[in-house]
Amino acid sequence: MEWLILLALLALVVLVILTKQRGLTDEFSYEKNESLFSPAERSFFGVLSQAAEGQAVVFGKVRVADIICPSKGMGRSNWQKAFNRISSKHFDYVICSPETLSVLAAIELDDKSHSKGKRQDRDRFLESACSAAGLPLHRFKAAATYNISQVRGALFDPPDDASEEPSLPETPQAEVEERQVCPKCSAPLIKKVARKGEHEGAEFLACSAFPKCRYIAKSIA
Repeated sequence: MEWLILLALLALVVLVILTKQRGLTDEFSYEKNESLFSPAERSFFGVLSQAAEGQAVVFGKVRVADIICPSKGMGRSNWQKAFNRISSKHFDYVICSPETLSVLAAIELDDKSHSKGKRQDRDRFLESACSAAGLPLHRFKAAATYNISQVRGALFDPPDDASEEPSLPETPQAEVEERQVCPKCSAPLIKKVARKGEHEGAEFLACSAFPKCRYIAKSIA
């Protein structure tokens, strides 16, 4: 008789568990999105992939909190508040070093939604946060067509304006060329050609970790 009671109790427990599980699936319903990107974002992803070929790896829809984080030492309460401001946001794209996957820059594609007040507040906050973290943030306007060379230049070419060039270290030029590494971060130096400005056509050495490192050696032409 006792075994019948135990069997009935066991059946009752199983029934309760199954009912709860069914209730959970009934309460929440999900469906798969058709695409990770909107059509405009997918189009620009293809442009970015071509522009970054050989120099960076492109990732899309990356959580901001996976790229930057609140500074230490601000206290638990303030740290949590700062984290909450970035926890639900994401970058449209992030480019990383192909060798180490270290983050080189974040990229935002600005469509017409960025003209709205709340979106502009969000954009200003992201720019401020990235600036504080030392993370380059590039913005591109959504368009029907893009010039891949211009996109590549905006991401990877050092500025031609002398006023924007980083100060050069006191390392002798001969030593820099012999070492072929950046004296600031030890990344390989690569030869580049200025595409515009008064130095158009001149060859120079630049750090391959640009834009994370903006070291430029003197002209080698």
